[in-house]
This record gives sequence, structure tokens and C-alpha cells, in this order.
Amino acid sequence: MIKKFSHTTVVKVLLVLLATVFFSVNLFAQDSSLINLESGLNDLVYDISRSIITVEATEPIYPNNFSGNNNEAIYSVISSGLIYDTAGHVLTLASSVIDRSQIKIHFEDKIIPARLVAVDYQSGLALLKMQYPYGLPFSQMPQTGCAGQMIVAVGNSYGVRAAPALGFCSGFRPDGLMQFAASFTSSTHGGGIFTLTGKLIGIITGVIGKDSKIGLALPAHKLPEIVQYLKTNGDRLAGYLGLSTTEFEISPPIEVRVSNRLASTHQSNIIVVSRGLVVSKVIPNSPAAKAGLKQGDLIFQANGRPIDEAIELANYVKKSAPGTLIHFDILRQNNAYSVQLAIGQMKLTSSTFGNTITNKDLVTDSILKEIQTLKETLYYLENRLKRLR
Repeated sequence: MIKKFSHTTVVKVLLVLLATVFFSVNLFAQDSSLINLESGLNDLVYDISRSIITVEATEPIYPNNFSGNNNEAIYSVISSGLIYDTAGHVLTLASSVIDRSQIKIHFEDKIIPARLVAVDYQSGLALLKMQYPYGLPFSQMPQTGCAGQMIVAVGNSYGVRAAPALGFCSGFRPDGLMQFAASFTSSTHGGGIFTLTGKLIGIITGVIGKDSKIGLALPAHKLPEIVQYLKTNGDRLAGYLGLSTTEFEISPPIEVRVSNRLASTHQSNIIVVSRGLVVSKVIPNSPAAKAGLKQGDLIFQANGRPIDEAIELANYVKKSAPGTLIHFDILRQNNAYSVQLAIGQMKLTSSTFGNTITNKDLVTDSILKEIQTLKETLYYLENRLKRLR
């Protein structure tokens, strides 16, 4: 018996069939896209991993409670590194390998001895050379910008040589470093952040609080110049003063009469000061301390030029050769003084590696101390300005 269907019934059946086909195609397309994405990420991480190595730097220690000639302990620091060229050169953080008697490179199932070639104290990087080349050099991103770009952070993580983490690049900071957001550990330091095309855009140098997962990286476009210098000249030294400063603005500007100065360089007896850097901390026995700089001093000129940016002073000092003379004009207790000092040499030790504050209470306590210091300094300056007016 053949049933007759109405026109309306046929249309409904066709619509159902078309909808079924449509959604099946969409689901298939989505599955296909996910499969392609997963496959692409797998290929990307594999390509990047051939440029990532694990650095193990060791030093024997001899505890006092050990007895006998054969008793010793080994202290190891694990970090990440990047293969720079086919000659076996590797870049890593200087603080992870400096003062270590033995350095080993771990790559897949290989353990390769390495030596320290030179240290760049200005960037905090070290150049190593493997006993024999292995792996593939990274491919560098030619551009310098990265704000908002999706990245892959890759480095050693809990024993896994090339553990990837997806994140985003935030852009450049005033100190020239790149800031990015991704999940990583302290042993990831020395690894790299890469574009989704596998190009290196920065080498991981530090972290801003473990909970925040905000990292810092030295831009990749600076690496060729650093490596060339280290290969040609050896260590690149960095200057050091041993003081912290805070930017300060005086409104309206004040006129200060020059008197009781340590060394006079000004032609006029009146100085107009509107901006400067307040010394918030002086390290004992540092070049700044030996020159007589004190907390609360207001630096308004360096080498005869106005200065009002803390990062500008820090960069100038870091890039200056140790022994370079720097001349500061300062305000102290209503009087202007001139102080001359020789820039010291920045030093890096293995103890500086991994010393990132991760406990939230410690971070909060540190911030509160800095705020209190600033309050005291500002209170002192306000009272001094009132007396000047």
C-alpha cells in the first residue's frame, strides 16, 4: 500500500535532511580545524625544541660535618639555553653558570660538556660553547615589535627539556626588555619566546612575581651584537653605582642659592630646579656610598646635564666602563653640592639565579617597606621646600 504525503510533509522532511547535512558538514569542518590546529602546534613545538637545550651547572661542596677524603656533595643549577649557531655556541643566563666548575648540556638523550666563553654583564647573558655541535640554531624574528602578539614560551620545566606554554607579548618596557604573559618556571629562564611561525623574538631573563606569570625577555634583535662582542672581546663589563632613585617633580620650581659646596662648577649663585631624582637607597660600601651620597639627596644634574628619569641614569651607568667619572649636582638640606665619583663594576654571582620572590606575603611586605621609604622621603622634602619658600 502506497501512502500519499502532502506537500507540506515533503517540505518538512527535506528541511530536516538539509539541516542534518548542514550541521554534519559544520561539525566535520570544526573537527578538521581542531585537528589541523593540533597538528600545527605539534610541528611548531617540535621545530622550536631543536633549538632549546637544558643547562646543568654544577659545583662540588664540602660540608663541615662530612669526614673522609671522598665525601663531597654536588650543587647543581638547572636552567635553559638556546643554540645560537652551528659552531656549538649557546646562550643562557650568566647567573646560572657563573662560578661553576662544570657545565653540561642536555639535549634529548645526549649529555655534552660545555665551557663558558664570556659573560655580558650589561644584559646578564652568558655565551657557552659545546664540546661538539648539536641541535639546530634558532631562527630569529627580524622585526622588533610584538605587542598583542600570541607567543610560545619554551624552556626546561620540571625536568622536561622543551616544555611549551602559550601566552601573549605585552610589548617593550622603558628599560628595553620585553614583557610577556605565559606560564613558566624558574628553570625556563634562558629559554625563548617564539612567534607562532617559530621565530625567536626574545630570550627569557626573569619573572615579575610567580603568581602573576608575567615574564621578561631580552629582545632577539639585540643578540647578534652581544654574541659578536663576546666572541671578539670576551667579557663585556657593566657599570655600577649602588643606589636606587625615584623620579621627583617640584612645582612650582624653586631657586636655590649655591653655598657650602664641595666643588663649584656653576657660574651663577642661583639654580632653578624643577625636576630630579631622589636617592631612595644607598648600598653600603658601594661607589655611591663612598662618594658621600645619602638617602634624600635630590640629583638634578649628571655631568652638567639635567636628569629626571631613573631609567636614563641606570642605562647610562650600566653601559659605562668601570672607572668612568660621573659628576652629580645635588640638593641636600637647602644647599647645592657637587659630587664626583668613579663608576664601579657590576658583579654577577650564582646566588642571584632564581632569587625571585614568590611568596605573596613577602612581596606585599617589600612593597609596604618601599612605600614607607617613599613617604618618609617625600615628607622630608616637603618640609625642606616649605623652609625654602
